[in-house]
Amino acid sequence: MAKPKASPKAKSTASNTTSDAAGAKAKPKAEAAKFEPPTRKGVDEEEPPAELPPEGPSDERPNISLVVVGHVDAGKSTLMGHLLCKVGVVSSKQLHKFEKDSKQIGKASFAFAWVLDEGEDERARGVTIDVCVKHFETKSRRFTILDAPGHRDFVPNMLQGAVQADVAMLVVDLSHFEAGFDRDGQTKEHLQLIRSLGIQHLVVAMNKLDTCGWDQKVYDNIRYRLHDYIVGSQVGFKDENVHYVPLSGFTGENMVERTEDKLKAWWTGPTLVDALDQLPAPPRPPSSAPLRLCISDVYRAGSNTCVAGKIVAGSLSAGQKVVLLPSNEQTTAKSLQLREVPTRSAKAGDYLDSVILPVEPQFASIGGVLCDPKAPVPMSDTLQVQLLVFDTEIPLMRGAQLMCYLHTETLTATLVRLEKLLVKGVPQEKRPKCLVKGNNAIVWLQVSQKVCVEPKPTGAGSVTTQLSRLVLRDRGRTVGAGVVLQVQ
Repeated sequence: MAKPKASPKAKSTASNTTSDAAGAKAKPKAEAAKFEPPTRKGVDEEEPPAELPPEGPSDERPNISLVVVGHVDAGKSTLMGHLLCKVGVVSSKQLHKFEKDSKQIGKASFAFAWVLDEGEDERARGVTIDVCVKHFETKSRRFTILDAPGHRDFVPNMLQGAVQADVAMLVVDLSHFEAGFDRDGQTKEHLQLIRSLGIQHLVVAMNKLDTCGWDQKVYDNIRYRLHDYIVGSQVGFKDENVHYVPLSGFTGENMVERTEDKLKAWWTGPTLVDALDQLPAPPRPPSSAPLRLCISDVYRAGSNTCVAGKIVAGSLSAGQKVVLLPSNEQTTAKSLQLREVPTRSAKAGDYLDSVILPVEPQFASIGGVLCDPKAPVPMSDTLQVQLLVFDTEIPLMRGAQLMCYLHTETLTATLVRLEKLLVKGVPQEKRPKCLVKGNNAIVWLQVSQKVCVEPKPTGAGSVTTQLSRLVLRDRGRTVGAGVVLQVQ
């Protein structure tokens, strides 16, 4: 590999150093300059921010992160790709290219899905593998789409999207409902996961109703069965926070407008865009809270490092000093990109597509947190957790080895202590020997390395962020989820 050329600045510095050295030899020792250690940019001196974008009019519409979940082949990517085309995010030229390229490999029906499935492997297999991030706007909301994979092999990837979401959309295939709803389907597990991660509002897209002739009986029957589970004890959504929309992701019916006479005959509810536009703005920590940005992606950008992720608390501005944890590297945010457009600042709830940092990539990592240097996030490897146990093949006992998903970090964890069993919120005197499905307990976990974690706040009106929530999995199955109460 060819060596990179020295920059003009580096050459100038080298020549200046040579001339200074020559001059120093001519001076007597008594006049030698006093040695001063060099400063590190971003730590000992202020890093000048990149040229700031012009300050435009402020947009008061709340930013909402929407994770799209559901069983594999429910039509999630096709639905959301078609929606992005309908609202003008994808141009007709781009869509024509997707139609042409997908037809060439015999997957013409996947053209809309290719808006979100950008990887070659995803397009060849016709299955979403990684979370894709896109943005669109409605009349009163600005959405960030987190399109999550539906295959059970990619649940860890799905979690990376779900932990960053404020609300969720469940896509249900009405033509093959049982395949996604039985024990081996992902519908139930996805619902448990998004509710355990603190999501309170759910839009259910009743997809592929066109293949059932827009039959109201099919819609009503599946809605009844699904709703009982969604608001039941295993998931626990509130009835008023669940909204259903019959539609077709492939034809686009009832996404932005309703034109099908068979559907008009019995459906008087909202279109998909209307249902999303009516979702309430999610609660946020106070604006005075210290900065917390959970890193979900890291890559090199020239001589800098670029990170992406959601701000869960505080705010960030170009030129602001920050610290990267767990590396504890202090630096300065040179520039920000929000919704694919450069911006001067961002606040809690914003998903930043990029934050340019003048550091080497090894100092930033997925699962790390960008913090306020004056109030960094705590780090620990011993966590007290209030844990709800899901369906598990064997009881959870002391010493159990599990996979732990805490915000965007993935770790191994050991169940080191079963402290208390909670029955209707009341601690029991007798310490449990094991935990089974439905148990709610206080336990201690030892994770494989120190991780950025923030115990659940206890004050009135406080907001629990993703830094306090975790999910436990064992042998490809989710066995529990909970919140961190304290750390050691």
